[in-house]
Amino acid sequence: MKGRTTCPECKKEFILDLPKDDKRHQVICPECGNKFDVFAKYDKNRKGQECTWEEHGEPRKTILSATKPKTNKPMIAAIILICVFAIGFATSFFSEEFIESTLDVAANVGLTSDVEIYLTNKTNLTIEDANITWDGQIIPHKQDGIYYKGNVKPGIQTIEITTADYKNQIVEILVTPFFKSEKKIKLEEGSGTADKIYFDNIGCSIIIAIFTVFALFAMIACLKRQNVDVAIAGSFFGIFSFGFFFIGSILSIIAFFIIIRSRDEFKDAKKGKHF
Repeated sequence: MKGRTTCPECKKEFILDLPKDDKRHQVICPECGNKFDVFAKYDKNRKGQECTWEEHGEPRKTILSATKPKTNKPMIAAIILICVFAIGFATSFFSEEFIESTLDVAANVGLTSDVEIYLTNKTNLTIEDANITWDGQIIPHKQDGIYYKGNVKPGIQTIEITTADYKNQIVEILVTPFFKSEKKIKLEEGSGTADKIYFDNIGCSIIIAIFTVFALFAMIACLKRQNVDVAIAGSFFGIFSFGFFFIGSILSIIAFFIIIRSRDEFKDAKKGKHF
């Protein structure tokens, strides 16, 4: 029969199990080791009352949440990222057409940018008395060979530079929204007109290709349902692969949010503590 008693020495209350009889039993206090006698008797005043017991040393029970069922969200994100990779890969080969179509969209929605042109000669001496014509307007000289024009529409723009003792120069400049465009131009001494300087789209192709590779890595991570950090980072950087009419960017944003919402389905996702 289980009962509860209190040590007369240290006043520690503890539970003990005694035979159901009226004999005297010697017990030892688990707290201080004091020995004393007890009788296994019912307390008539508390007879019939329910009480609860506190068991010491009982094994700890850990309740874990059930495993969440897998969905097809990572696979959907992978398919979207495949499209981002294909669009970005094609865009890197036709970067000039991509630039024109994309920046036309930016210009149509009213986005503008600022442009600074830095003029020097072959010995890097600044040229401060040049006339730079842009859409029939002369760009004013700012300082130290820098010419500034604000509120310029995005796109590949053409300017004409004329000044004494130097050849006339026609230059194509890429103007992008959100970022100030800076261009350093070196003029040739002499008379007449120098060869036209065209916009070099190789650098743009390389940048697009790099961001497209990030989307490829994210796609592989989604297919394997592994490396959620790679999937998140790759889909984020895939936004900058752009694509014609920003299709690649829009798809990358969609894939990014799908991965965020399904990150618990990746094998390396943190689902709790290990015991």
